Amino acid sequence: MSTDATEDVPSHDDAPVVLVVDDDEDLAETCEYWLDAGQYVPRVANSGEEALEAMSEDVDAVLLDRRMPTLSGDEVLEEFRDRGFDVPVAMMTAVAPDTDIVDMPFDDYLVKPVSQDDILEAVDEMLARSSFDEDVREYFAMSSTEEALAARETEELRDADELAALREEITEQYEEYEPVIERRERELDRLTHINTVIREVDRVLVDAESREEIESEVCASLADSGAYSVAWITGYNERTERFDPRVAAGADVDRVEAETADVSEVATRVKDAVTTGEVRAIDAVSSAHREAVFGGDGSTDDDSTVETSAVVAPLSYREKTYGAVLVYADRAEAFGEQELEVFGELGERIGNGINSVEQRKLLLADTIVELEFRHTDRDDPFVDLSASTGATANLKGVASTSDSSLTCYLEAAGVSGESFLEAATTHDLVEDVRLVTEGDPSLFEITVASSAVHTLSSAGATVKTFRVEEGEGRLVAEVAPDADLKALARAVESAYEETSVLSKRRVERSVQSGESFRKDLEDRLTERQQTAMETAFSAGYYEWPRESTAEEVAEAMDISSPTLHEHLRAGERKLLQSFMSEVDDEDEPR
Repeated sequence: MSTDATEDVPSHDDAPVVLVVDDDEDLAETCEYWLDAGQYVPRVANSGEEALEAMSEDVDAVLLDRRMPTLSGDEVLEEFRDRGFDVPVAMMTAVAPDTDIVDMPFDDYLVKPVSQDDILEAVDEMLARSSFDEDVREYFAMSSTEEALAARETEELRDADELAALREEITEQYEEYEPVIERRERELDRLTHINTVIREVDRVLVDAESREEIESEVCASLADSGAYSVAWITGYNERTERFDPRVAAGADVDRVEAETADVSEVATRVKDAVTTGEVRAIDAVSSAHREAVFGGDGSTDDDSTVETSAVVAPLSYREKTYGAVLVYADRAEAFGEQELEVFGELGERIGNGINSVEQRKLLLADTIVELEFRHTDRDDPFVDLSASTGATANLKGVASTSDSSLTCYLEAAGVSGESFLEAATTHDLVEDVRLVTEGDPSLFEITVASSAVHTLSSAGATVKTFRVEEGEGRLVAEVAPDADLKALARAVESAYEETSVLSKRRVERSVQSGESFRKDLEDRLTERQQTAMETAFSAGYYEWPRESTAEEVAEAMDISSPTLHEHLRAGERKLLQSFMSEVDDEDEPR
């Protein structure tokens, strides 16, 4: 059985929590989907009462419907403030705003219907503003109120004098805090640009078929955003200590490649980002480098020292770095903390996307490369457990991987299940273990802090087999033919010193045709199961949000909902059986 890791999904562990409050359940569910896709953690309440129960200290922002029965959004907002929750709130309503909103303590105002961009941009900006000083945050909140009221004709307003007074207060606030407000406005503008780029990148990652396509689209999106002057994707050659620019937008990449390596500060920042996996800011780009990138003599009209800042974000996927994205902003002002955080997120998403297309390429390749390792390093818990118990351990599959742990299924033969379970339970590198079935062999579900399997998966390889007999291990990994095999081997050997490459071989895959796969599946499915799956698929049951419910699909087929679920579950199981039998056929000895 193949031990390919499951697709890596960006973690929401540290993502901001957004409470959506709306009695329109369809809209609330749609907002939940939009926010989740935008890397937020949504929490939904369908009434004012539910909102008060769902509100807690871990909520970072609120989208609040004004018109709800029993307890209105206005009353919910007042109760939030009375309870001491100073969380940013955006009101949502289908009713045009009037001057009664002037004194309401919200941060933004959205008029329905709303789009995904409306929702995400509002949340992005509210969260960015939450770090501002109270007076400056109040200025932006008042500006949002004024903008909402300005959409209406003055004569339609209940009290036009209140709008005039609001505008006067906004002007006074601006004059008092002008330098700070202007700086914050620039920060918000840049964050809007980079968040827009991230969402464009997310769309690219879904359809991209190559690493080159991802890198080109990223650079083009950054350069076209209006916030950044130059963007390129670069590697860093540690041996020669030189840049390796691959794709650029907004600059002459050939000139950059020829001249950038001689600029020590930028070279150092790129090296730091690639080798440490951390974002690096360059607050003061030298005149020499400015000339290299932008042309001219690098000077400014007023002879000021610097008018260009830069940021370097590593393209990271777990333990592997695919280079860095290097971005210039034609401004003297340094990149702010929030902007750097967003670039760090961008780098992780690009790295994840590159890894995904490389994994896809590996899965579809007719020819692959197999690397076989001899692995006896007892720093690997699987090797150590085999050596300490005398068991023959055989990796059967990987359930999940993360940056910090690996969950997999392991067979242990030659020892009792209970004795192996006891050894695994007390092992320092085993985070969790469960005896699935006892016998000879016994099957275990084990989560470990580290392993050569994790190292290889993180470097973009697929572990095909891993067998350890009394501490003597053989591990076979599959990689694409154009992969950097030396780098892959170094990654494993540096993590586990008692590991070495035994062989490298190119293997032709026997690929089952789509026609034969469909024929095999049709042979397995009953007519009713196939009809149920085709009907559900056509009705949008497998979309998210679902376009049809199970009840609606069942009604269309004139069967009960439990019967539909029975047919779908049986059909899905047989679909997986067809797929897994193909995988097992590929794993047979050649």
